[in-house]
Amino acid sequence: MKKLRSASIRTQILVLAVLLIVLVSVVAATTEPFIYGRHDKGIQIGLLAGRIERVVDQFHDARSPEEEEDARKLAASLGLPIEVRTADQTPAANIANTTSADILRSVRLALEENFQDVLHGLFEKQPEARPLVVKLDDARLLVFHLPAFPRSLWFFPAFISGILKIVIPLIVLAYVGSWLIIRPIARFAATAERASADDSLEQPFVAEGASEIRSLAASLNVMRKRILDMAEHRTRMLSSISHDLRTPLTRLRMRVERCEQPELQKKMLEDLDALDSMINESLSFLTNPLHNVPSRKVDLSSLLQTIATDFSETGVDVRYSGPRRLKYVCKPQALTRAVSNMVENASRYATQIDVELEDAGKHGIFIRISDNGPGLSDDLKARVLEPFFKADEARTAGSGSGFGLGLPTAEGIIRKGHGGTLTLRDGKPNGLVIEIHLPPFHDHGSGRLSTPSGNAAI
Repeated sequence: MKKLRSASIRTQILVLAVLLIVLVSVVAATTEPFIYGRHDKGIQIGLLAGRIERVVDQFHDARSPEEEEDARKLAASLGLPIEVRTADQTPAANIANTTSADILRSVRLALEENFQDVLHGLFEKQPEARPLVVKLDDARLLVFHLPAFPRSLWFFPAFISGILKIVIPLIVLAYVGSWLIIRPIARFAATAERASADDSLEQPFVAEGASEIRSLAASLNVMRKRILDMAEHRTRMLSSISHDLRTPLTRLRMRVERCEQPELQKKMLEDLDALDSMINESLSFLTNPLHNVPSRKVDLSSLLQTIATDFSETGVDVRYSGPRRLKYVCKPQALTRAVSNMVENASRYATQIDVELEDAGKHGIFIRISDNGPGLSDDLKARVLEPFFKADEARTAGSGSGFGLGLPTAEGIIRKGHGGTLTLRDGKPNGLVIEIHLPPFHDHGSGRLSTPSGNAAI
């Protein structure tokens, strides 16, 4: 089985097809004698012809009225109502001879029907009984009132045989195929999603399963290593550029401070501060080192309350609402940065900000940052998550507006660092609501899914 799991998908499909053929053959060989031996109409007709022949033989051998009465009793015990007629009461064309072949042929002609007749009378409650006339001698005839077989008797063997030979083997094949082929692919897709959300994995794609999947996993691991190396080289380059830019900025600041025109000096210092802030934000957004920080369990309520308190101390009206304690496994520094970016962005356009925390149990948790500002149009809700895009024309611009990196940075932390989602909604009656959904964390120690409050859920 291990060799089959590691074989190519083409080989696995071929093995499954052969398995299906073998399974159908075994099922047919073991079940069809049972099915057709009890429910096949042809066999029933043959048995009926044998009973008729037995009664005819006993009538033919009878030498007295008592023996004929015994033959009548035999027919009654076999479920064959009969009557004795004279030869002139029945046309000769409808009379069967007493030979076994002739009786069997006559019974088949009387009882067998074509497919259209069966369909036409399939739902009749009681099929019409048909007589069979057998010649005893030149003077007497035996009239048998043949039993009426239900027309569904033709369909029962085919129906049961189809279920046993087709439906059940296909179900078994589908189950084995899902375990052998589909399940490794689904596990591979889940690994790909986790790899995109966790930059700390060095070899996220495990080389197991079919040979094609192993080859794909190895290729993706190589590609991912190259991307990580390229990102690391980019980070080093940005750090070097940042260092090189700070040196001339420092010289410019020293020269500006010696300027003898206060008004001009003030404007030049503001421009230098803006350049320095732009360099810091851009470098922080591009490098984003907080994604590689390991997760740990923290009190999410205390984290959000601390953010609200820090902003309140600077004069921003930020209010927290939610549970007093809520344990959750996350990257606290990154999450603090994300929420702080959103609160700071809202403080530029609103006078009141509400931070709400909701425990949704097995559905995860929700963090909502609401403000009473002018809000955003539906078109701008998607664009504000693009780097370096600013929507000051939609929301009243205030002093100290950023560079369009606050929300994109927060969205990256929520989506990549925590596997959550960030959604922008309209506030009521006005304003903007930023809703963060964080999934429940997985307790790797117990192998169970845990709720945000830490209670294990089966």
